[in-house]
Amino acid sequence: MFIITETLKPERIPAGKEEELFQRHVAWFSRHFESGDFILVGPYTDAKMAGVMISAAATREEVEAILQEDVYYADGMADYEVRSFTAAKIAVNFADFAGK
Repeated sequence: MFIITETLKPERIPAGKEEELFQRHVAWFSRHFESGDFILVGPYTDAKMAGVMISAAATREEVEAILQEDVYYADGMADYEVRSFTAAKIAVNFADFAGK
């Protein structure tokens, strides 16, 4: 599994394109959430224009291919940190934390 941190670079986002790009970004992560590539997606509450994704992809190469589809990947509009981890324990009520 992988934890991905994405941090946008506002100075790289073309003026007047912010909302359009954000909507395309939402469609991208929603599509990958629905397909099971991402099992958790959400914005950071203590950092602007940044968020986290947890991916159940089998390989780092799969994660990299998914990230390259993100609208912000083009022209270096975001930084991505990808970390591999093993889920040693998962709370049985994990779904209860959605939206919190």
